[in-house]
Amino acid sequence: PPPAPPPPSQPPFPPLPEGVVVEEVSVIKFTVVVTISAEVNDIDVTELEASFRPAQQCFLTECKLTVTLHPVEQSAARRALKAAGTVASSTASVFKDGNTLSAVRNANYIFAGSSATQAGNILNQPVSEVDPNVNEREDTEPRAVAPPPPSAPPTSPPPSLPPLDLNPQSMDPSCFPSSAMVQRADGETAPLSSLSAG
Repeated sequence: PPPAPPPPSQPPFPPLPEGVVVEEVSVIKFTVVVTISAEVNDIDVTELEASFRPAQQCFLTECKLTVTLHPVEQSAARRALKAAGTVASSTASVFKDGNTLSAVRNANYIFAGSSATQAGNILNQPVSEVDPNVNEREDTEPRAVAPPPPSAPPTSPPPSLPPLDLNPQSMDPSCFPSSAMVQRADGETAPLSSLSAG
């Protein structure tokens, strides 16, 4: 049968928040390949990707994972045995200068060194073969990148306050200024400050 038509193309990024731009960034790509004893149509790519992600230590936002499936070329002997097969390639694309590069690299080489049984247990699939080679290469790819936070405007010094007047006369409460006059019991007036408590 003719190959299925490619899925409709979609823009690589949904509408981006204000200030976020798409830039070409340097990445390292690690591709591991396994052969699964199942038809392509019987494999849930989303579930397979979810299994590859921890196996390859590829987590957003530092790392992007892409899983592709291809039917195994059928030989006459395979067709006679009715043995189905699918080649699954999983590519972890990690920032070249990112914090997770070494973890992703190590995880991919460990996965490629696993047996078919071990890989099958990790992927929850009937794996018949694991390619022991990791395809490691440098590349660039578009990524949505947030701009650096805006630098704060220079802070101006606080407005200067008038110097404190330590003259006790100026520290009187406003309800009893030191210049207030009072009338004493004998009828004389005197400044409030001349009176003593009692």
